[in-house]
Amino acid sequence: MNRLTTLLLVCALSGSLFAQDDISRAKAMIRDGRYAEAIAPLQKIADSKNFRRHEGAQASVLLTECYLREHRRDDALKLASKFLEYHMASEYRERMELARAIALVEKGSVYEGVEAMLRILAYTKNPAAKGHTKEVAIQTLAASLLNADQLQALLEKYPVDKDVVGWIQLQMGRECQNVKRYRAARYWYKKVVSGGVAENLTATAQQGLESIEGLGAGMPTVLVLAPLSGDFAEFGTAAVQGVYLAHEQAGLAGKVRIRTADTRADASIALMRTQQAVNQDSIVAVIGPIMSAPAATVAAWLGSNFQNIPMLTPTATDDGIAKMGPNIFQVNITMDNLAHKIADFATKCLDIREFAVLSPIGDYGSAMSQSFTRAVERRGGKISAFRNYVEGRPDYSTEFKLLRDVRFKQENRRRNIARGASDLDAVGARERRDYLADSTMEIPGIFIPSTNPGDAGLMVGQVAYNKIKGTMLGTSGWYGRELLIQGKHLVDSTYFSVPGLDLSGNKEAYENFSKAFKEKWGEAPAEDKVSGLSYDAANIVFGEIKFTRGANTNTKVVTVRKGKFYVMEGCNLPSNALPSDDKKKDDKKSSKK
Repeated sequence: MNRLTTLLLVCALSGSLFAQDDISRAKAMIRDGRYAEAIAPLQKIADSKNFRRHEGAQASVLLTECYLREHRRDDALKLASKFLEYHMASEYRERMELARAIALVEKGSVYEGVEAMLRILAYTKNPAAKGHTKEVAIQTLAASLLNADQLQALLEKYPVDKDVVGWIQLQMGRECQNVKRYRAARYWYKKVVSGGVAENLTATAQQGLESIEGLGAGMPTVLVLAPLSGDFAEFGTAAVQGVYLAHEQAGLAGKVRIRTADTRADASIALMRTQQAVNQDSIVAVIGPIMSAPAATVAAWLGSNFQNIPMLTPTATDDGIAKMGPNIFQVNITMDNLAHKIADFATKCLDIREFAVLSPIGDYGSAMSQSFTRAVERRGGKISAFRNYVEGRPDYSTEFKLLRDVRFKQENRRRNIARGASDLDAVGARERRDYLADSTMEIPGIFIPSTNPGDAGLMVGQVAYNKIKGTMLGTSGWYGRELLIQGKHLVDSTYFSVPGLDLSGNKEAYENFSKAFKEKWGEAPAEDKVSGLSYDAANIVFGEIKFTRGANTNTKVVTVRKGKFYVMEGCNLPSNALPSDDKKKDDKKSSKK
C-alpha cells in the first residue's frame, strides 16, 4: 500500500469517526427532546459525501424524523424521497418509508400515506418495523380521515393484517352509518365481529351493531357501473355525469343515494362490484355497465339471483343482454335491432329478396352483417355475395372487382339455365371479358354497414363508378352530413336505419339536456351519446323509448332525397325533410360499446 492510498484511507476513517461523533451528539439531543438542535449536526452528515455511507443513511433517517417533530414536512418529504431513491437495500428503508408516509398524511395526502404504510406491512420481515408501522396505521385509520370508497380500495389492495383490516372494516361501518346506509353498516360491523380481531375492536363493532338495531336497510341506493379508470375512463365519466344530472333534476338528493363503482371495462370486476353493492347496500336499481361484455355478465347474475332489481345498460349494443332477466333493459339500440329494421324495410317496402353485403372489417361490421344476414334469410331473402373490406381507404376498386366477378358467375349460370345448357358454368373467354368490361352488374340490394358517414358516402359513389347498380342500404354509421358531402347526388334514394333518439324529433329535448349538462359540468356532452343515454337510463325522459322484451326498439329508416334526410313513415316518403341544421352524430365511437 503506497503513501497516497494510506493517506486517503486514514482521511476516510477519520471522516467516518467524526460523523459517528456527530450522530452520537445528535442522538443525545433527540433523547432530551431537543429536536431542533439536532438538525444542524445531522444536516452536516446527510448533505455531505457521507450520505452514501452507512452513517449518512443513519443521519438521514434521524434528520427526517426531526423534521417531522418540528413540522418541517416538505423537508422531510424531500429527504425521504432522496433516500429511498438511492438506498434501495438499506436496513433503514422501512423506517424511512414510514417517515415519508407520516409526512404525506400530515400534508393532507391521507390515502397515499396509509397506502404506503400498508405496503410496508405487506413486505417487511422486521418485527420492530412491522409493529411500529401497524401502530401508526391504526392510529391514522382511527382518525376517520378516509371516506368509504378509499377504505374499500385499501381493503382490496392490502389485506395485510387482521387488526388493520378490522379497523378498515370498522371505519367503513361508521362511514356507512353516518350516511344512513344501515345495511352496509351492519355488513361491515359483522365482518369485524367475526374477524378474530383484538377484543376492544370487536367490542366497538358490537356497539355499532346495537346502535343501528331496528333502523332497517337505510337509504335506497342506485348502483352505477362504469369504467372510471383505464382506456374507457372517458366513457365512464360521461355516464356518471349523465346519471348525476338526472338525479339532481329529479330532486332526489337525500332520498336516493348514488353509488358509483369502477368496472375498468372488465366483466369479472363488474360482477364483483355488483355483488359487493348488493350485499352491502339497499340497491333498488343498477345503471350500467356501459360495455357489452360486463353488461352481459352482470345481467346474467342479476337475472338469476335478484330479479327484483332492475338493470338498465345505457350503451351496450350486443344482442340478447335484455333477455337475461325480466328486469334487464338495454336503453341503446342493439346492432341486431338496427340490422333487422333495415332488412325488414328492404324486404317489405322495397320488395328486395337478393342482397350483396360489403362488410367493414371489425366487430361492428361483423356483428351488423351477421344480424342482417339472419334477418334477410328469416324473411325469405338471400345473400348472394359477401365481401370484407378495410375502412378508411380512398379506393375500393379491388373489392368491387371481386364483387362483379361473383355476380358475373351467378348471372352466367342463370343464362345457361335459361339456354338449357348442360354445363351451367360454361363461359367463353371473350364473352367473359366483354361482359365484365362493358356491362353494369345489377344487384337488387347492397348492404354496407359503414361505421362513419364519410366512408359510407365514398362507398356509394364508388359503387356507381365500378358499374354496379342496386339499392344501397346501411345503418346508423351513415347518418351525418359527411354522407351528403362525399356521396353527392349518388346517395339519393339510399336507405339506412338509425336509433330514434338520434333524430330531430328529439331536438328540443336534447338541447335542454345539453344546456343542463353544460351548466352542471362546464362542457357540452360528447357526441358519443354515452352521457345522454346514461341520463336517459336514470330518468327515462329523454326521447321516446319503447322496450320489447327489455330491448329498445325505437329505430327509424332514413332516406336521402335531393341532398336532404327524410325519416320514412312506414313505406312512404314524408313531405318534410329533417332540418338542415340538425345535429348529426357519428356512431363510430358508440359502435365500440
